[in-house]
Amino acid sequence: MPVHLIDGEPIAARVGRLADAFDDTDLIRLSIERDGVTVELRRRGGQPAPVAEAAAAPAPQPRHVDTLRSDVVGIFRLGRPAPSLGETLAGDRELGFVEALGIRNPVRSLGGGSIVAILAQDGAAVEYGQELFEIDRG
Repeated sequence: MPVHLIDGEPIAARVGRLADAFDDTDLIRLSIERDGVTVELRRRGGQPAPVAEAAAAPAPQPRHVDTLRSDVVGIFRLGRPAPSLGETLAGDRELGFVEALGIRNPVRSLGGGSIVAILAQDGAAVEYGQELFEIDRG
């Protein structure tokens, strides 16, 4: 739905018209920038109306995701070969390590699964308990 704004119109009226037009869409966020000024409209609470194609999609399978965390404070390094998103692990594998005071502390997959997320970058400082990997155990 096109919204035409009149330059002499007060800003409150302009924003009100934008909000009305935004309300008629399934958008979640609308951001407008002009002359260094940004106006942003966001939905709160409810979800947008479902799209017909989304209803036909199969329901997602339940997953069991384990989060691997750092046991020490130090510098995180990825293992070699470097793990990648979506990679399937057949069994226990060293995915990386945290170097602390010259000691290499391995981060192991602790079994098979699929890597869903790599949450730390190679060479980044990590804290005790910081999330490093997420593994889908299926």
